[in-house]
Amino acid sequence: MIDGFIFDMDGVLFDTENISKRCHRMVSNVFGIADKIDYLFESTVGLNKAATKELYMSVLGEDFPYDDYRFKYNEVVNKIISDEGLPVKTGAYMLLEYLKANRYKVALATSTSKTSVYSHLEISKMESYFSAIITGDMIENGKPAPDIYLEACRQLNIKPENGVAIEDSPNGLKSARAAGMKTVMVVDLIPYTEELAPYVDMKLNSLSDMLELLIKGEMFAD
Repeated sequence: MIDGFIFDMDGVLFDTENISKRCHRMVSNVFGIADKIDYLFESTVGLNKAATKELYMSVLGEDFPYDDYRFKYNEVVNKIISDEGLPVKTGAYMLLEYLKANRYKVALATSTSKTSVYSHLEISKMESYFSAIITGDMIENGKPAPDIYLEACRQLNIKPENGVAIEDSPNGLKSARAAGMKTVMVVDLIPYTEELAPYVDMKLNSLSDMLELLIKGEMFAD
């Protein structure tokens, strides 16, 4: 029985992980960490702001000017989105419309900060699809801890076992699994591997594929 769906944002609803990776590579050259940036990027996908900073400092040392790095990174990201637009993932609007029409409860659970989340939702006109929006700075223990998904289920008034989490990152999938939810991995920049098998109930290539399964009644059908 499925009562609700909880979406991650970056890499799931928006093709922003590609933008993020581009920007990190650009800024890493300025700060002299280009040789470590791919590892840092992949390791921090799905983490909140505090956990991301902690990992950067552990790898780069306590003298690394992380706040300056992040300020420059945000500048570059904002310019690219301003110049190129906010890329929405294929099938996102159609899937959200379907869930709304069929009266499913829908929430957003993202490690991204509240300011960026609401900016993206305003640009994309998606905010009205979500009954609950939980951002990274609203939760003490970010992904891969289960807190954000448990809070989303609480706000939707659904049992975790009756909810489906849609994720693209290992950290997000581990978070949803720890919360006791069903999980769908919509593959983005990080590929599916057998190491992720314990955290993934269903692997899909797009939100359009998910919509097709729902229409056919084949998603988590008993």
